[in-house]
Amino acid sequence: MLIISYLACHFYLYPCRVAAHNINHMKAFRSYVHEIEGLASRILKRGDISTNQVRITAVLNGEVATKLRTSVSLENRRKVGAFFTSHRLARRISRQAISKITPSTIIADIACGAGDLLLACAQELPIAANVTDTLNLWGQHLIGFDIHPEFIHATKIRLILLAISRHKQFKSPVGKNPDTFFPMIVQRNFLTCPEEVSKATHIVINPPYNESITLPNCMWASGSVSAASIFMDVCVSNASPGTRISAILPDVLRSGSSYEKWREHIESLCSKISVNRYGQFDEWADIDVFTLNLQTGNTNKKRKPIWRRLIRQPHNGIVSDYFSVHVGSLVPHRHPKKGPSVAYVHSKILPEWGRVNRINERRKFNGTLFQPPLVLIRRTSRPGNNRAIGTIITGKRKIAVENHLLVLLPNDKTIAQCTKLLRVLKSTQTNKWLDNRIRCRHLTVQSIKDLPWWSSE
Repeated sequence: MLIISYLACHFYLYPCRVAAHNINHMKAFRSYVHEIEGLASRILKRGDISTNQVRITAVLNGEVATKLRTSVSLENRRKVGAFFTSHRLARRISRQAISKITPSTIIADIACGAGDLLLACAQELPIAANVTDTLNLWGQHLIGFDIHPEFIHATKIRLILLAISRHKQFKSPVGKNPDTFFPMIVQRNFLTCPEEVSKATHIVINPPYNESITLPNCMWASGSVSAASIFMDVCVSNASPGTRISAILPDVLRSGSSYEKWREHIESLCSKISVNRYGQFDEWADIDVFTLNLQTGNTNKKRKPIWRRLIRQPHNGIVSDYFSVHVGSLVPHRHPKKGPSVAYVHSKILPEWGRVNRINERRKFNGTLFQPPLVLIRRTSRPGNNRAIGTIITGKRKIAVENHLLVLLPNDKTIAQCTKLLRVLKSTQTNKWLDNRIRCRHLTVQSIKDLPWWSSE
């Protein structure tokens, strides 16, 4: 499974461009796939597992991701979207998705990558009398789509090696070509054939995370959104009633105010839904994720899901009771240097938790200016300590503020109120509250507006 960063909802418009891109950047990884294909073929023909057990274990547990990172540059991995799901996270999703396997169980991964989620689910499938029968059995239960043929091929090979490993004693050689197994795991763009998910009883998914344009007739947003939100909408809308879906999603879908309508839309299509925070995807993908578990279908006995759990501590209102909150209005690379010369503030010149009385840097700008006293908060924010680092700005002249900063204007227009706000921002309660509310790498206006004004401050 991977975070796949192609323009999912527009792939059908640019198939040649995606294919060419794939050829240019996946050559080294393709060589590795051929290597493990040779390993699987030799074992299938000779029935020799004992001398290859160590290598099989490596291919099933992290070697594929390591080979991708070492054979394909970070830039190209980002273009291709190749960030494979860890074994730990894949196991969590499979256990949340599948409680019981029956003869009618069909598990689909609609952006399967190298198959990490399908492998985790296959661990729950039964095995037959021999490897060939097991592979044929699993092929009836597993569906997988991905636009990259290398990843589809790697998925099939790894499933074959998993079946071999689970049999432990493998004495009867299999003469079939590895590619003849798993007929429902194919190279395909899910958004061009969303009706395929109606066959599944269970769906596991780690959808695209890149920014993309909403599909026509979208009911909950317009313009640019996370492709993960589009993928989930199409997936849930086309799944059969009663289908269980477990997804790994970027935290902005859980916590972002701009996705409130998306959350309401997803809720309207489900009879059951639960939300669980996870944390950073892995050490190579600097993004926090959560897991979403749901069952499709409407019911009159719905319990509203808790997307953001509240921390109940005494407080005297919220920040928006005392301050108005804005995003800095100057975008350096977009706004021309025209208009009057004004004092210009950006994050690099601000002392953390300090006070600035005089701003020496100036810039021509004819947009919105802000009148001190005020507090500036860096929008860039990682979970942990010091989520909302502030600086007080004083002075008589209006200032231009970079868009990477949040501007908080005190309702009473006093420095004293700004000083109180800095104490609120520094508190451990604020760090805990923001870690729960929003684990994205950028703070939003709404998250700061809703921040409690702790009574202990």
